[in-house]
Amino acid sequence: MEREHEPGSPEGMTKQEVDSRSDLARWISGTHVFPAGREDLLARAASESAPDGVLSALRSLPDRTFDNVEDVARELGVGGREQRD
Repeated sequence: MEREHEPGSPEGMTKQEVDSRSDLARWISGTHVFPAGREDLLARAASESAPDGVLSALRSLPDRTFDNVEDVARELGVGGREQRD
């Protein structure tokens, strides 16, 4: 089912999804972070004192290399039309 586009959000994303992706990026972004595996992302988030919810979400990621924050968010089901089922 197609969602109605919310003003101020990228097409296909709700404001809540945008906020969730931004919050995730806050804890795992930085210079030369990506590409990164799950353990690298967990270490980065822990070093930034990320909240337990973020650490838990990162622990749920498959053991593979992620290209960027968007790749991580998509795997977690946060963002746009390409969300995993």
